[in-house]
Amino acid sequence: MKTRFYFFVLFLFCVNSISAQYENLSGKMKARIISENADGLYNFAATAENNSEIHYPIKYILLALKKSSTGNTSTNKQEGKYVVKPGETLTLSEIKTNLDKNDALKVYLFIKDEENDKVISKDSIEINPEKSTAKKPQYIPENDIELVGLTIDETRTKIGKHYYDQFFMYYLQSDRKFPGTVKIVEIPGLARSTRISVFYNDQEIYNFNTTPDEETTENEARNTLEILKRITLPKNELLKSST
Repeated sequence: MKTRFYFFVLFLFCVNSISAQYENLSGKMKARIISENADGLYNFAATAENNSEIHYPIKYILLALKKSSTGNTSTNKQEGKYVVKPGETLTLSEIKTNLDKNDALKVYLFIKDEENDKVISKDSIEINPEKSTAKKPQYIPENDIELVGLTIDETRTKIGKHYYDQFFMYYLQSDRKFPGTVKIVEIPGLARSTRISVFYNDQEIYNFNTTPDEETTENEARNTLEILKRITLPKNELLKSST
């Protein structure tokens, strides 16, 4: 009986020690974007710096939004998972892009705790030659960055990818930017089809079964945008639109 009690106490001690380690990780993981410029060819390296004493499993999202002088917008989004060793500074991913003097670019890096999916560190760099003649990119402190207007692509098939690309294109062309995070998830459906669910701030707001018809897929993308616009309207505007 004493032996069992001893092992039970030892087990609780180990669990509490591990929990305490993870509770003390706040601020130990640092997201940083390192930029280099060679005659208009920019390279952005997303890094994670682990200042803790444990191996830290993370997820990251690296997002680049580029706008040309003609108003055309393009996006480059990369994401993945890593385990960062204690004291290690790990390069997660890189984005290379050419910029003309009239192009504008914003690059965002978000690092999440893999276990609870919460953002633990973030960084951003903005290059806007139309407003600044500085040769070096303007640095934005990570505390000033919010997850605003971020879309996350978790589609699996060509049809799902087409839907996401259409939705994102309509979203960029829209004057309205949503304050939360939009996540598009694709899962196996009936027969050979798949099912797409759209989440806004982790709450499902729309879902549908995919079809091979591109026109139908594009209509679903437009429908999704209209639903998002409606649910993010201020209450007074929502009442006006319903009358």
